[in-house]
Amino acid sequence: MERRAQVPARPAPWWRTVLWGTLCALMSLTSFVFSETGQRAEDGAVLLVLLGFFVSLGLPLVLLWRRRAPYAVTLTAAATAVVLPVGSWTALVALGSLISRRRGRDVWWTTVAVAVATAVTVVRDAAGRTSGSSLIKTLLAPAGAEPGTVVALGWWVAPLFLALGMAGAVGAGLAVRANRQAEVSAGQVSAAEQRTDRLDDQLARQRERERIGREVHDVLGHRLSLLNLHAGALEAHAPPDGQLRESARLVREGAAKSMADLRSLLAMLNEPLSAEPAEPDLSLVDLPTMIGESVDAGLPVSSSVYIDGAERADPALARAVYRIVQELLTNARRHAEGRPVRLDVTGSPSAGMHIDARNPYEPSGHVGGGQGLRGIAERVELLGGDLAYGLDDDGRTFRVTVRLPWREAAV
Repeated sequence: MERRAQVPARPAPWWRTVLWGTLCALMSLTSFVFSETGQRAEDGAVLLVLLGFFVSLGLPLVLLWRRRAPYAVTLTAAATAVVLPVGSWTALVALGSLISRRRGRDVWWTTVAVAVATAVTVVRDAAGRTSGSSLIKTLLAPAGAEPGTVVALGWWVAPLFLALGMAGAVGAGLAVRANRQAEVSAGQVSAAEQRTDRLDDQLARQRERERIGREVHDVLGHRLSLLNLHAGALEAHAPPDGQLRESARLVREGAAKSMADLRSLLAMLNEPLSAEPAEPDLSLVDLPTMIGESVDAGLPVSSSVYIDGAERADPALARAVYRIVQELLTNARRHAEGRPVRLDVTGSPSAGMHIDARNPYEPSGHVGGGQGLRGIAERVELLGGDLAYGLDDDGRTFRVTVRLPWREAAV
């Protein structure tokens, strides 16, 4: 079955429908009055005259549905023009509207039907005996001729009027369609230009961020290397089996890991956009180790980690959970230094991931809006999860709750 293509178009204003309907009604009534049927009232055909009169005025009302049912409206008007001498004016207007909105073989079959109806209408009108019973002969009669004047027509008159009517309807429909297509194309070009401008702006921002990232890498890399160097020297000269030696070792290892993270981030910036992220693979199995490092660094953490099927979690989910927990511990160390932190991490394929972090609220700390919570919010949004944070226990505790849907690793 052939698909009927439709040309995008905005609805026509109501006054245009009223204008076309009024013109069709006047022309249909004129065609009927100048027909032989319209002049048979004196012969007793009053009912037929009244029928033609009401059809002439009522048929243009079908134009109200020319956008909802264009084929039915056009064919109905054409069939009516064949049965009654009301002219094919309504059919021609409906055909122009049809061509302006639809494409395909059905449109041209409908055009043939309207052409046949118009040909019947023109030939029937031209066959009138006098100018009073033919609209065409009335138009071509000599000036001042009586209504009963006999007018001879050439063989070319009927084809000419048929060609004029069909050319007007088809040409107007094609012109309106071309204008609408031009408007659609202009809108598409404008939208494409806007998208290009946004992409250019995003590309410029991305380049600026890459430049800043490289500068941050250079500055922090230099400082971390110095920290690593001094921590190594301090560890070497510290008394064996002492607290100072252990602290120096933790500082040196932390500086080395931070430099590795910086190199990983810089590698991500240097990779093409189509490449996979260069961030090292992180597993949910590594969470206790990372939490233990925070405890070794002096952060009092009371943690509970229970994840069913941690090794089967999707790398994106594992990376997000790892970084979120890491950021929560960093925020607690920054804003509530030395205060105890309660961390609960649970997860399973059926229940999803749930992270709950609490620490005593310090009035000098930040309740929200920092870069850390903003980064957590972005990770949660990308995975389709929920984030809630704020004060709890009558303002004594700052609490962050994260819920993430479980994602299984691809086999």
